[in-house]
This record gives sequence, structure tokens and C-alpha cells, in this order.
Amino acid sequence: MSSVNKPGGNYLPVIIHGGIAYVSGQLPRRGEDLLYAGKVGANVDIAAAQEAAALCADLCISAINHATGGEDRIVQVLQLVGYIASAPGFTQQSQVMNGASDRLIERLGDRGRHTRTSVGVAELPRGAPVELSMIAAVRS
Repeated sequence: MSSVNKPGGNYLPVIIHGGIAYVSGQLPRRGEDLLYAGKVGANVDIAAAQEAAALCADLCISAINHATGGEDRIVQVLQLVGYIASAPGFTQQSQVMNGASDRLIERLGDRGRHTRTSVGVAELPRGAPVELSMIAAVRS
């Protein structure tokens, strides 16, 4: 299980409104240390990018846990959005996101099943290869 990273700016890691948790984008980092860097399809392979995506999913869950008091408070992951820093011509963003999706289902079972969007981007903060945001239904 991962700890909660402090935001990198003037925003909240999670806002809960009406039983829905909105999780800010999570980079694959521990504290200030970025654990993965680079562009997928160039200097980051799909396997490493999947590991980075899984770590980001863990961090999303940790952020919700911190805000609600525990993983058992997650009723259902509703949506996962992944941004993948992609080398020109790289088109396997959905394969990268499988790392995050698999991790959510591994940890939460059917409560981890979700809708998903995978977006290829030119650059991400700090040079990260993956950034995830999440929306989940939670119990107060």
C-alpha cells in the first residue's frame, strides 16, 4: 500500500461531494521522488509504464483512504482517466492503462471495475510517463 503524496501546488488531493470522491492527478512518485520518468514508446517500455500506472492507481486509492478513513469506504470506482506521455507514433495507451485497471480490480474486486479513458499527451509534470485521476463513489 502506498502513502499519500502531498499536492504539488495549490489544490486538494481529494474532494468528496455528495458521496463522490474526485481524486486529483497522481504521478508515479513516493514523496518528492519520481519513480518513473520518460516517454512511453521511447525510453519507457510498456511493462514499466504499466507498473507506473499501477502505482498511480495505488496512490489514488491511498488518497481516498486518507480522506474517508479506509479502503472499505470505497463503494465503486466510477471512472479512471489516464494520461500517458507518448513518443510520436505510440498508440498503445490503453495497454498502459491496463496496469492501473488490473491493480484496481486486484485490490477492490468488483468495486474496482470502472469506466476508463486513456489519453496520449506530449508531456506530463516532472517528466512522468503516466498520470491518473479517479472518481469513486464512497461511503461517509
